[in-house]
Formats: sequence, C-alpha cells, structure tokens
Amino acid sequence: MSGSITVLGAGSVGVGTAIHLQQRGWQVTLIDRSKPASHTSFGNAGVINNSSFVPLNNQGLWRSLPRYLKNRSPEVRYQWARIIREWPWFLHFLKHANARSTEASASALNELCTRALDEHRAFMQRSGNMHRLSECGWLKVYRGDKGYNPKGIDGSFYERFGVPAQALTAHEISDLEPDLKPIFKSGYLLNASTQINNPGELIKEYAAQFEADGGTLVQADIAAVSYDGQRFHLQADTPLQAERLVVAAGPWSADVLKPLGYKVMLGVERGYHQHFHPQAGTRLNRTLHDVDGGYIMAPMQAGIRLTTGVELALRDSPDNHAQLNQVIPRAKEAFPLAEPTDDPIWRGARPTLPDSRPIIGAAPAHENLWLNFGHQHIGLMTGPISGKLLAQQISGETPDTDLEPFRASRWVKH
Repeated sequence: MSGSITVLGAGSVGVGTAIHLQQRGWQVTLIDRSKPASHTSFGNAGVINNSSFVPLNNQGLWRSLPRYLKNRSPEVRYQWARIIREWPWFLHFLKHANARSTEASASALNELCTRALDEHRAFMQRSGNMHRLSECGWLKVYRGDKGYNPKGIDGSFYERFGVPAQALTAHEISDLEPDLKPIFKSGYLLNASTQINNPGELIKEYAAQFEADGGTLVQADIAAVSYDGQRFHLQADTPLQAERLVVAAGPWSADVLKPLGYKVMLGVERGYHQHFHPQAGTRLNRTLHDVDGGYIMAPMQAGIRLTTGVELALRDSPDNHAQLNQVIPRAKEAFPLAEPTDDPIWRGARPTLPDSRPIIGAAPAHENLWLNFGHQHIGLMTGPISGKLLAQQISGETPDTDLEPFRASRWVKH
C-alpha cells in the first residue's frame, strides 16, 4: 500500500512516523506549527535505554501519595485548578496504580523500550549524527544506603526483563564520577543506557534527512480539522487537505481530534529544565538521577541540564519554577555547578494517558485516521519505534509487536 499521507506533529513521534512511512513508499507531508522538536521533544534527560518501562503510576505510588499531597515535593507538584477541571483523568490515573495494571503497562512499554535504540541507531546512521550518542550508562544514586533493590518494583521488573543493573558502593560511584561530591552512599548503574547530547538537534537532523529524502515539511498552525467523507480539511492560514491523516501532536492531540467528534482522556505532566556551566576543570560523564534529591542531571552540548519532576498543572498555565528552585541547591550539593547558561528555562508538557501507555493505532470512527501520542516521559526514546509500528500497520504489514495494548479505544471515544 502507498499513496499520500499527512502527519500532524514534528516531535520525535511524528518525525519517527513520517520517516518510517516514507521508507515504505508513502508520499509524506509532515506538519507542525513550529520547527521540528521545538516543544516536548526538546526538553528531556536525553536517555535512550531499555529500562524506562515501569509506569509512574505503579502500585508503589500509594506509599508516596501522602508526601506528594503536601505539594512541597520536588518530584511532584500539583495545581488545584487542574485537578478540579480534569478530575476524571486523575481518578483513572490512580485507579491504574495497582499491581495488575503495572504488570500490563510495564510489559507493553518494555516492547517499545527494548527496540528503541536500534531504531535510533538506524536513523542516526542515515542522518550522519551518530556522534550525538554516548554509550555511558545511566547512574541512579542515593544519599542513604538504600541502593539497588532487586526485590523492589523497579528491580523485580529489571530482573524479569533482563535489564542489567550494577549495584554500586560510594567508592564505586566516585570512581565512575570523580567530580561528584561525596554525598552518595549507594546506587546502581544501568549499563545498557545511552545518552543523547542534544535531543532537540537530534530530531531536527532526523527531520532534515526526511526532507532530503523527498518528504515535505510544512510549518502551519492547524486551528481545526474536519472530514467530508473523503478528505480531511486542515484549517490554517493556507487551508490544507489530506487523504490520510496521522495525529502525533503530543499534548495537543486531543485538541486536534475534538472537531472530529473525539473525546480523549489525555493529561499532561509538565516539566522544566535549565542549563548550567560546570565549574572549571569538572565533568559529568553520564546522566545522573539523584533519587533522594528529586532531580536528574544530564551532560549536554549546552552544559549540564538540570531537569525537574512532574508538575500536574494545566497545560498552558504560566510557569511555576518552584520545583526548579527547590532542586538547584540540591544539585549543587552533588556536583560543582557554576552559573546558568544564557539558554532560557524550558517548560514542556508530556502527554500522558491514565495507564501510562501511548495510543498507537487506528482511530475508532474514521477509516483513514491513525493516532500516535501519549508517550509521557519516553517520547524522545520511543518515537522512532512507535513510528515504525504504526507505519507497519498503515502499510498492511504485521507490526513487530502486538499493538493491542496501545489501542485507541482505551481512552478515545467518539
């Protein structure tokens, strides 16, 4: 099967989908209101690994919930306006914080995570940007003696799915990262994890190769989408049409689908990052998750990227830097950060469905409409593999993994 097809959204998921469709002979138009990777895919820790499959709303969430409800945690902050306006999403999100749902989501997400790096490597080889990838592992550290727990929620899933985790003592942590201050007593290294030094540029370079290979990239702000029974009409300054349409618009996907009669239970988890210069003569070699400090630090082309936890606020509400301000001194306790770079503080919204699994597949009520969104914190990593699976389905191939756990009808109603 081939012909023309349009993809809405030029983040990691949309670009990944467009490239895989292109490789199968489709004439692909990729549309976004901004340049590729300008929004959600721009801001993240840059990790590509096989271990980020345990959903945030696992059964262990209930132990942390009393602390989160105080609304002073660096890991989770919330906005009452969001909870009141979107209470069904929160109810379902908490409903899925149980062992059975954790098992189902972890198993499904593992199918994406284990295939993610291979797809990125293939894209990098084509785009000539393999230099952005560093195979250095991902370090999780604790200020106490907790360390790696093979019987804990994460550890038990790592053991089950064969994810190598190397337990570390304080001395071993110091050997790996000599410039860390000696505040960490235990930790572990996820050896199979890799690091991207500039996620935004990585996706931009993928998109540039898509264009070089004959794809069409259009910058347009789509105000509404309608369907006349044969074509989709995309309302913009210059109206556009599409015979077939893929919605991969991240946190804006529900807005795109609403005029077509769809209701999507899509929430967002906002987050922030800021870049800092390391003090002269110091170096951070790999991404570091200070579990007790509630932040992640990642070495990037622009400096040391400090990322916050989750902010459960309305998608478009003003910035609130409370979490960032809370973790900056904690990060300086761990690593000799100097002044911030000139880059502005970034804020983004990660699209999340109540079971922490994305939607990958056909829309319920339109024959030529497909959906690919809701990748929460792993969109950069899983964009290319999600795009491949959907492109296989659209093209009449058998996808590399079962797409039933990602079916749209879970959270999309018409």
